[in-house]
Amino acid sequence: MKSFRVEMQPTPTQRARFLQHAGCARWAWNWGLRRKQEAWALRKGALAAGAAKAEAPKVPTAIDLHRELNLLKKVPTVQGGVPWMYESSKWAPQESLRNLDRAFQAFFRRLKAGEKPGHPRFKSRSRGVGGFRLSAPTHVGEKTVKLPKIGRVRLKPGCHSYIPTGTYTSVTVKEHGGRWYASVLIEEEAPSAPPSDRPPVGVDVGVARLATLSDGTVFENPSSFARYQKRLRRAQKTLCRRKKGSHRRRKVKARVARLHHTITHLRSNATHQATSRIAKNHGVIVIEDLKVSNMTRRARGRGRAAKAGLNRVVLDANFAEFRRQITYKAAWYGSTVVAVDPAYTSQRCSSCGHTDSGNRPSQAVFRCLACGHESNADLNAARNILVAGSCPETLNARGANVRPGRLRPTRQSAVKRESAGDADL
Repeated sequence: MKSFRVEMQPTPTQRARFLQHAGCARWAWNWGLRRKQEAWALRKGALAAGAAKAEAPKVPTAIDLHRELNLLKKVPTVQGGVPWMYESSKWAPQESLRNLDRAFQAFFRRLKAGEKPGHPRFKSRSRGVGGFRLSAPTHVGEKTVKLPKIGRVRLKPGCHSYIPTGTYTSVTVKEHGGRWYASVLIEEEAPSAPPSDRPPVGVDVGVARLATLSDGTVFENPSSFARYQKRLRRAQKTLCRRKKGSHRRRKVKARVARLHHTITHLRSNATHQATSRIAKNHGVIVIEDLKVSNMTRRARGRGRAAKAGLNRVVLDANFAEFRRQITYKAAWYGSTVVAVDPAYTSQRCSSCGHTDSGNRPSQAVFRCLACGHESNADLNAARNILVAGSCPETLNARGANVRPGRLRPTRQSAVKRESAGDADL
C-alpha cells in the first residue's frame, strides 16, 4: 500500500467546511471514548459482583456507537442532541469511531505483549485541528480534488504530479501548520525477487552528516531544528507572554505552528531524498540496529545541559524515521535491508581490523594506532558495517562471538607471533 499526499489550496468557505468536518470527527472520538470508558466501568463492576461474562454489560463497538450517534442527531440541541452534525458528511464521525476501535485493539495488543500500552486519550482543539477521513468515492484530477459535501478543491501549483489522477474509495484530509493536505492509498504489487546486479552498501547515520555510505557518498544533515531554533525560541517566549484566549495569542500560536511545520518539512525532505537514492541504487543495504530511545535518555546530575543538547541533535537527525523509510522503500525497489550490531563499528579499523577507542581521536577523524590507516570516521564506520552485514555468521550455537575484536590480524599481533616463534627457536 502506497500513500500519496498533496497540499490543497481551499477557499475561505472550504476552509470553514474543513474545520467543521474536523470538529465533528474530534467530537465523535471524545464522545465514543467516554461511552467506552463508562461501559468498561459497568462491565468491571458487574464481573466483580460475580456476574457471568455473557450476562455482564457489553462494551459498544463502532457500529453500536454510530447507531447511537444517529439517534442523537434527531434530538434538539437543548436536550443534548447534535443536529448540527447533519451539516457535515456522515463519514467524518463514522470513520473517527472506527479509528477509536482500532486504537483500543492496538492498546490491548500492546498490553498483552508487555509493551507500553498507550491508552487512547481525549482530543483537544488546543493541541491541533486534526483531520478527518471520508470513505466515499473521491475523484482526483490534474488540478482539483472533488470531496463529498465540500466540492472541488484546488491543488497547490507544482504538486499536481505528486498524486496519480483517478477515483479513490477514500481520502484523508489533515491540517498541519495552517495548511491542508489530502492523502489517498494505492495498492501495488511488490517485486517478487530482489535484483542481484546492484552493489551492496553499508550506511552509517550520524549527527554531523545525515548518512555516509561505504562507497564514499555523503548525505548532508540539514540540521533543520538548529537553523530555526532562535526564531522558535523567540516565538515561544512571545506566546507565553500573551493572554490566554486573546486574538494576539492565536496569531503567535499560528506562527509557532508554521515554524514547526517548516522544520518538519526540511527534515522529512532530506530523509526522503537520501533513503530513496539508497534504495534505488543498492541491492543489499546494511544499517546499524540503533536504539534511539537508549541514546536519548534524560540527563541527570552533572552535565545535564550538555546531554540535553546532544539528545536534541540526535532526535533532529531522524534516525528512527531514516530506518523506517529505508525499510519500506527497499521492499518497493526489491532491495534487502540487513541490521547489524553497532558495537565497535566506529572504533574498528576497516583496513586491518584493530579495535581500540584511541583509534578515533576526534569526531571526524579516524587514525588506526596499529597500521596508521587514516580516513573519515563515518566512512570507516560505514565500511565496517558493510563487512559485518556481509559476514553475519559471527555467533556460534551458544551465542558467543567467534570473531571478537578484529577481522584480520593486526600488525602488533603479527609482531608478537614472530617474537614468540623466535623464542621457541
